[in-house]
Amino acid sequence: MRDATVTAVAGKLFKVCGPSWVEDSYMHWSAVVKAWAVGATRSLHDEDRQAVIYAIQALDEAEMERRRVIEAEEDAAAELAAIEELQGALWVRHSWDRGRDCLVTERVTGRRPTEPGWYRQGSIDEIEARENAGQKELFA
Repeated sequence: MRDATVTAVAGKLFKVCGPSWVEDSYMHWSAVVKAWAVGATRSLHDEDRQAVIYAIQALDEAEMERRRVIEAEEDAAAELAAIEELQGALWVRHSWDRGRDCLVTERVTGRRPTEPGWYRQGSIDEIEARENAGQKELFA
């Protein structure tokens, strides 16, 4: 089988089957080529079968690498977005001021302060802390 024929057959089989997603792709593609060869118009020699398998494996590895690069770029973008979100996060602490008899809210932008009682604004913990700070004086 000529190289152009091997490339064309490998391309068509890969297009139909897609990436293998298995660890041992040789066995996967060997089974695919054997199944395809059953309906071929002429018998497939072992050298031709191996050439087609190796060509498909090369396409498979290239596609998997392309997808890994895309996933890595998406992961990096998501990580950057998460870091930017955390850097611009608003941290809130609620306490009751006995002297003024009112709820006092402190806000900090950026990293979370190390003292206890700081919660991200809008989180369930922050809402509970605000409610609890206001209720402490009712039961004191």
